Amino acid sequence: MSQESIQPIPKTMKAVVHYEFGGPEVLRCEDVPIPEPGAGEVLVKVLAVAIDYIQLHIRHGGSGRIGAASEASYGIKEPPYFPGGMACVEVVGLGTGVTGVEAGTRHLIGGLRPGAYVEYGVADAAGLQPRSDGKPGMTAYPSTFTPAEAVAFDYAPVAYHTLKVGAGLQAHETVLIHAAAGGTGVLAVQLAKHFGAQVIATAGSEEKITLVRELGADVAINYRTDDFVTAARDFTDGRGVDVVWESVGGDVFARSLDCMAEGARMVSFGSNSFTGNGQVDFWPFWVKNLKLIGWGGISNAQSRAPEIMTELIALAEAGKLKPVVRHVYRFSDAASAHRLIEERRSIGKVVLVP
Repeated sequence: MSQESIQPIPKTMKAVVHYEFGGPEVLRCEDVPIPEPGAGEVLVKVLAVAIDYIQLHIRHGGSGRIGAASEASYGIKEPPYFPGGMACVEVVGLGTGVTGVEAGTRHLIGGLRPGAYVEYGVADAAGLQPRSDGKPGMTAYPSTFTPAEAVAFDYAPVAYHTLKVGAGLQAHETVLIHAAAGGTGVLAVQLAKHFGAQVIATAGSEEKITLVRELGADVAINYRTDDFVTAARDFTDGRGVDVVWESVGGDVFARSLDCMAEGARMVSFGSNSFTGNGQVDFWPFWVKNLKLIGWGGISNAQSRAPEIMTELIALAEAGKLKPVVRHVYRFSDAASAHRLIEERRSIGKVVLVP
């Protein structure tokens, strides 16, 4: 590591790791050596990490939940495994040959080594996105945001791209947003209203229902007590919705087909019910000329196009788009954070901090 460092670096750090597949209880917080950045790499101090559902799938072993192809793409392998995710970090040291990155600047970045639930990690310097004004650091979020808000806001491009580019949501259309009180769902509700759509939102508790109403949902349905298919049909006078925003999978995916209008579109980008790859009944697609749009892979990179990020940041700075962070856990309590999500008690994005 070069001599450019803004603080003394200890020899060991706290890190979350699991040595076997299973429930949240397999997560352990241990002391491990701090990695050394190699040529073209930087050492960063982790300030906050957003818990992504894919890390729950990986912890369970993936099989039967996301399919073999997805397991390969996400690098699921035998433990030990250090969970990953998007992290807000501060550069504290530079490896040899690094230029254009300054110690002390903050960035959002994934792909940390050995993982993201760590106090210090190593990142490829080329992966640190520059600020849009050319200055060091990153403008992927408003400068007034805390690290926890920053990592939660990183899901805004996903919400934007799935709705606007993937599903082609138009003003005056009706969109059914599932898991609307989740970390990405809360952003999707706000953006759908910004696009001029009518929003039908589902969530699993009265507290969550209250939140999505406050965020602008025209109709909020507690899926534990009410039937979202009936509610969606009633709201649209039997016509059905134009767009379904779906990341739950299983029965939610299947039943959503029953409340889609002729020629409607569904954008599918997850299976957070852990139901895996079930059988799809294609009859509704044929009969009603429905369209299924898969989202992921290259779309995730495309969602962070400069013009999209500029619009999202402007909306946030104007107070028209805000992440929701109700739960912040220490690394030592990562198991509780994962359990909260799996038991569907979380509201907004769940964030870990050192």
